[in-house]
Amino acid sequence: MKNLKYLSVLFLAFTFLFISCNDDDDDMEVILPTQNIVEIAQANGFTSLAAALTKANLVDALQASGEFTVFAPTNEAFANLLAAIGQTSIDDVPASVLEKILLYHVVQGEVMSSSITAGNVTTLAGEEITLTTSGGIKVNTASVISPYDVEATNGIIHTINEVLIPPTIVPFVNSVLEPAYFSESFTTLIEAAVKADLVETLLTTPNLTIFAPTNDAFVASGLDLDALSSETIASVLTYHVIGAKVLSTEIPRDAGTVNGAKLWFSLVSSGNFINGDTEIVAVDIESGSGVVHVINNVLLPPIGNIVETAIELSADGEFTSLIAALTRTADEGTANQNLITVLSGDGPFTVFAPTNAAFQALLDSNAEWNALGDIPLETLIAVLTYHVVPAKAFDKDIAGAVDSNNQLPTANGAKLTFDLTNFKINTTTSIIGVNTNASNGVIHVIDEVLVPTM
Repeated sequence: MKNLKYLSVLFLAFTFLFISCNDDDDDMEVILPTQNIVEIAQANGFTSLAAALTKANLVDALQASGEFTVFAPTNEAFANLLAAIGQTSIDDVPASVLEKILLYHVVQGEVMSSSITAGNVTTLAGEEITLTTSGGIKVNTASVISPYDVEATNGIIHTINEVLIPPTIVPFVNSVLEPAYFSESFTTLIEAAVKADLVETLLTTPNLTIFAPTNDAFVASGLDLDALSSETIASVLTYHVIGAKVLSTEIPRDAGTVNGAKLWFSLVSSGNFINGDTEIVAVDIESGSGVVHVINNVLLPPIGNIVETAIELSADGEFTSLIAALTRTADEGTANQNLITVLSGDGPFTVFAPTNAAFQALLDSNAEWNALGDIPLETLIAVLTYHVVPAKAFDKDIAGAVDSNNQLPTANGAKLTFDLTNFKINTTTSIIGVNTNASNGVIHVIDEVLVPTM
């Protein structure tokens, strides 16, 4: 009887042990991940990473089946990056730049932290990261922090405390090109610099000032970068660069550019302008040893001096009479009367250029004048020099250049009187076109020939 009781107790104990072992096996059951890399990032507070993946059009790629290891920067890491590159939002950074940065955080294959070994590994960006394991796991200078070894349906996620910058992008950080390179507003400017093969020069030359046109400025200019040669684009872009650091408080009246031609500045109550029409809309964005000022137009180098520019303008026939009048002074006048030579000189000059219709009205005013050749040469020279002010004055400068009587002296010796409210000269002559920039001056178009008192 005792043996039966002993066997019964032993059976119950064995049964309990068997059940307990089964319970332990259940507790150790492997739970497979149900979310992919992107879904885990979105669900676990990596909002900046998720936003960056969306902006860079990489969501589908990292939701696809495969085996990836992703080093995922925290929101704080992205905030630190934005502060370092002078941006306020992921949306401000160009998608192409984000794509390069994000792919630099992804390695092909699933690698748990316990399997990471020191050495270089190629990322999906095609550039290498450096892994170290002494004193914790590091990726370049970023530390792997908790949570790590997070399993997704298509890979492994390790959290890191810095955003990794690919070696090809590092040179842009803290350089004069940084404000443009990392901004959605200047992608065309960077594209143009790449096509012109100027990037390396701009990155390695210290103490530069760049007047940076926005994407909208390039659109407004009508320039087709695809249709222009790299040499032409380089000529235009170097006209936006001064070979010294010039803050807004130090902008001079004029400054030579890397292109060789000058920029002319109008610093007036209505704003700060370059070559008359281009407004400086943001100033003093300092980066590296240089500074960037933002402008709302693309600056085009002058095509030549006053005479060459006038000839270019007359290509559509509008200023052929002016060119003919100037040519007559060269053909018939003395060396001192040769206005083509004078206006081709250093200057600076401001020329008020009458249209063909204005010259015809002058001829019609005198019954003896049927053609320009009928006007006495001395009279013609006196008239032409009355249209020349020996200074460079864009339309924004005139108000500050006139004397107390609203007058400016001319090369003729007589003065022009300006109605600044209606933008007229000598009461009746309207200024109908302004600010055609030349290397030695500026041309404004008027609708009447100005005649000095004889």
